[in-house]
Amino acid sequence: MAAFVETGTYLRFGPAPRGKKRPVLWPVLVHRVLYPDAKRPQLNLFQRAVLGLIRARTVRDETIAELTGLHQNLIKLILAQGVSNGWLVENAQALTATGDRLLDDEEIDEANLKAGYLLQDALTGQFWPRLVAQLNQLEPRDPLARYPEFLGERKTGETIRPFMIASGISDLPPLDHESLTLAYRDYREDYRANQQLGHGNQLPKQISLQGVQRLDDAPQSARALVWVTADDDGGDLWAVKDPFELRENAWWLQATLRRVIDSDANLLARLEPLVGIARADNQSVEQWLEALRKQTELQVLIEFPWVERQPDIKRHLAALLVRKEKLHQGDSHDQELDAALMECQKLLEVVMQWLIRTYPADVGQLPKQQRPDPKLNQRILSALQIPAFTEDVIRLLARQKIDQVIWACSKPESSLKALTFAAAMGTLNTPQHPLKVLGTRELQLSKLLELADLRNRSSHAQSSFTGREKTQLTSRMALDSIQYALSFTACFKEWM
Repeated sequence: MAAFVETGTYLRFGPAPRGKKRPVLWPVLVHRVLYPDAKRPQLNLFQRAVLGLIRARTVRDETIAELTGLHQNLIKLILAQGVSNGWLVENAQALTATGDRLLDDEEIDEANLKAGYLLQDALTGQFWPRLVAQLNQLEPRDPLARYPEFLGERKTGETIRPFMIASGISDLPPLDHESLTLAYRDYREDYRANQQLGHGNQLPKQISLQGVQRLDDAPQSARALVWVTADDDGGDLWAVKDPFELRENAWWLQATLRRVIDSDANLLARLEPLVGIARADNQSVEQWLEALRKQTELQVLIEFPWVERQPDIKRHLAALLVRKEKLHQGDSHDQELDAALMECQKLLEVVMQWLIRTYPADVGQLPKQQRPDPKLNQRILSALQIPAFTEDVIRLLARQKIDQVIWACSKPESSLKALTFAAAMGTLNTPQHPLKVLGTRELQLSKLLELADLRNRSSHAQSSFTGREKTQLTSRMALDSIQYALSFTACFKEWM
């Protein structure tokens, strides 16, 4: 068992978020470990499909060709490559251990070990689903001060005065295989989710926690600087930003933060100004949140009664209404504007996901492409004869990679443009498909594509290094985007 003690060690990971936020020092135990250096997955889409079928005991090349739609000669080539690379056994009837790990994105090089750090939450004993390659220490301005202060931006001379959360339980569980497995599972899921959002090029190399070895007998106590903002998703009052920027929020800290707030009036007072809707006198956090939810739910019930039949769409629509209300109240910080655009995109994506699930496409009718072919994609989209698909819309959608569209047809987790292409494929042999009935004036798909591009152009990841001009968001742009997303969703109310 380990215990947290104050050591005067403070850690910082990643930059502070934009807009209104509050710093908090979170107590953690730092475990120094050795981990095997992970390789990038080496499988392309076709190889992954074939190896997956072989692991599922589908081994005849003609059967694999039939299930995947790939030519039998290509299947034979992939099988030969698999044997040659050591992914398949000699007769190509089963995966080797290396092939199994590679299919799970767990291929490792045991000869190359690196040192890293695992963080254990001193409030819950749970391990954070992240592995840190290096520690960045913060030096307080006065090391002897009870409540440390730190220099923020050197240019502005801003001072960071974080709130010190009480350390929590005295006996913390040790690092064991089960807790490591759970942390690694969550880490992999977050990593893949980030890749699906199109942020893969900005990510550090994925780390494998298989074969982790402890370096120290006992962990070291420290405090990690985290930032609390208003909840971007509208489901809660506050959110902890992911200090490692793998996801938008540190979801694993959310429930703990709520418990701490409920028991610490000082922290509540510190975080209260972040919420756009004021708290009534003597109103508890739960009552405050419930009042906010009721206000939003009432608005949904009055203005969008038909959405009750689609809980996923309702959830994102309600979150967008919260964003709209905060903008009307004058909260126009960069972070809030960016969050509004993100919520617009989320709502539009879930509507497209609903279309794909309700009117599934036959992906077998899509031709296989070895490389992107916008001209062919244009012909495919034009042949669908969808009224709202103007020449400009078709031209922009045709740039999507066909394998991403195929993926979106079966697992609608892709970008908004790929989802729109996949939804369009569902119109085949479905004359009453909503996209066949609704016209250009109702859907205004050019605005949908503009919104998707606007979110990318305004992203904080853009810089002078990209060669792209960043778009400065305004309240008017955000409100117009919200109105479009709501109107677009309402177009489908008769089918919902």
